[in-house]
Amino acid sequence: MTTLENVKQWFIDRDLENGGRLDKQSLKLSEEFGELCAGYLKKNEKLTKDSIGDCAVVIVGLALLIKEDVNQIFKTSENDRDVMTCFSFLSRNISDFQINQDLFSKDFCKLSLIRTIRWLKSISTALGYDFDECFELAYQEIKDRKGRWIDGSFVKEEDLQ
Repeated sequence: MTTLENVKQWFIDRDLENGGRLDKQSLKLSEEFGELCAGYLKKNEKLTKDSIGDCAVVIVGLALLIKEDVNQIFKTSENDRDVMTCFSFLSRNISDFQINQDLFSKDFCKLSLIRTIRWLKSISTALGYDFDECFELAYQEIKDRKGRWIDGSFVKEEDLQ
């Protein structure tokens, strides 16, 4: 199976459809984007690559929650832009999704996710990373993770008290 299929199955196995909430998962995307910014600013390649992959993982969950074809969302290609432009557009797309998730159509949400993946791929390219490798690294980190959904957010087993 591809990384994308593995991540989809990870969410399905953890009952995202009944446990996850769109608003909480969009906040999770913002959290991962913050880590991506921190990794880039600190010139921490490991954190940056991991965060690119983590953002992509969350997007899979968001796509499943809005019942969109994840494969279609990931088909997009990167733009050839400088890295700071990519960060700006990525930030804007994440914000657009959060602000408009309840106001606009499913098509708008899908387009926002496509653009978000496009900018993640663009950042990967601008930094000389392989997006698919970043995505696979993130999957390897979560593949055996256990936990449960609490109020729409997945809480890792080790964080449950």
